[in-house]
Amino acid sequence: MKTFIRGILTTVLVFTFTLIPTIIYAEKMVNKDLIGGYFKEEITNQMTEALTDNLEGLSEEEYNAIKNTIENDEEINGFVEKYSNRIIKDLSKEEIEDINLEEDIRDILQGNKDLIENVIGERITDEQLNQAIDEIMGDEITENAYQQIIKEARQEMPADAQAMVDSYNTITSDEFIIVSVIISIIAIIIIALLKKPYYKWIVNLGIAGIIAALFIILIGGSISLIINLVIESMEETLAISATPMLITAGVMLVISIILIIINSILDKNREKKHAIS
Repeated sequence: MKTFIRGILTTVLVFTFTLIPTIIYAEKMVNKDLIGGYFKEEITNQMTEALTDNLEGLSEEEYNAIKNTIENDEEINGFVEKYSNRIIKDLSKEEIEDINLEEDIRDILQGNKDLIENVIGERITDEQLNQAIDEIMGDEITENAYQQIIKEARQEMPADAQAMVDSYNTITSDEFIIVSVIISIIAIIIIALLKKPYYKWIVNLGIAGIIAALFIILIGGSISLIINLVIESMEETLAISATPMLITAGVMLVISIILIIINSILDKNREKKHAIS
């Protein structure tokens, strides 16, 4: 009976050890790499175009320098992270908190004003800056534009797509990950209590880690391949890398093998002590 329970708990560990890194990777891939990458590219292009439309006689080098200045700015990275993390989550909400896109965009452009002036060698007036902001926002954009866009997207989404978004938000939530970690800890404790001698639980931990690492490699590679094929078919320039997940799997694999080696060493030492006694 104890062997059966340990087998079930080891299976649980395989599941949680695979699930936690996969969730973290999926959230990074969707929020940062896909939505964030596309969002950053679009907002950078819009800001650059809006600024340069009001500046005469710019060379291609100056245009690219302005674009790189905006693209690499810490404030725009924070802006992109803020909204890319919100978009998917807000698609599952009935009520959406008020936000002010114009204020955020104004802060980014004002924060880069001195750098852009250095690039082009001339002063940018407040009138030019405000005109650039108006062009970015568009005449039809109001303070509640973000909320309206999200609400319309939610209404137009098919039921199965909405269910997928809701499920994604549930499993990528901090609460879900914390529960998974707690389940893992409880499973390890119970295995340790059911196994003798005291150190034998590390074998189950090592086996679960090795199997989970192999699953992570398979899942990470498959997700990356499928999404990159979809992106390529859409003729987009974004690319998704499975490297973070493969590194995680590699670390997990090494640790698991070390645990099994430690168990083997402890077994030999224990056999020597029994032989002497």
